[in-house]
Amino acid sequence: MNNDDLQKTWNGPGNHLPLEQQRALAERFTRQMVRRRRFQLFWTIQSFTWLTLISGLAIWTIAIGKVNPTREWTLFPLLIAPWGFAIHFLRRYLKPNVSPQGESPIADSLRAALTSNQSHQSHLKLVGLLFIITVPLLVLAMQQLQEVGKISSRELLSMAWFFGATLLGSGAVIVTRYFGSLLPNQKRIEDLLSQFD
Repeated sequence: MNNDDLQKTWNGPGNHLPLEQQRALAERFTRQMVRRRRFQLFWTIQSFTWLTLISGLAIWTIAIGKVNPTREWTLFPLLIAPWGFAIHFLRRYLKPNVSPQGESPIADSLRAALTSNQSHQSHLKLVGLLFIITVPLLVLAMQQLQEVGKISSRELLSMAWFFGATLLGSGAVIVTRYFGSLLPNQKRIEDLLSQFD
């Protein structure tokens, strides 16, 4: 196939959607952005609620002497890491984000959708990083619980299976969302945007 044939194929109707279809795609991407923003709000509220409850419980157990901070020190990084990430996500959520309301030109809607998609990709990467940080801390915390006599070897094994399965399941969801949804959507948006550039 020579260059003229390639150019003809590229400019064919399959690569250039009618304006109405482009508008429908832009509206679909805008709806996805709105749903993603709602999910982020729900996730942020839920995260802060659980972190507050867990942190309060940890402080209470230290205060009544059930936890020895010198022998069970992994409790602190296990709490600090999620709090750091949660505060980072909250700051990103509170940043003003211009989202199209339907009156924006199609190209602007697509650019906003692309920015939202890339932001969500970054969000999932950070959650993955939190997993990488948390797993060794969790293993160390369980070992410390066994060393101070709070759990038996059998309970340690049960905890390892439970946390391992939970983390693997959550990781599979993150990977599926990233590679199965976000990256293909990014490619579609970029292909549509290339028609406006």
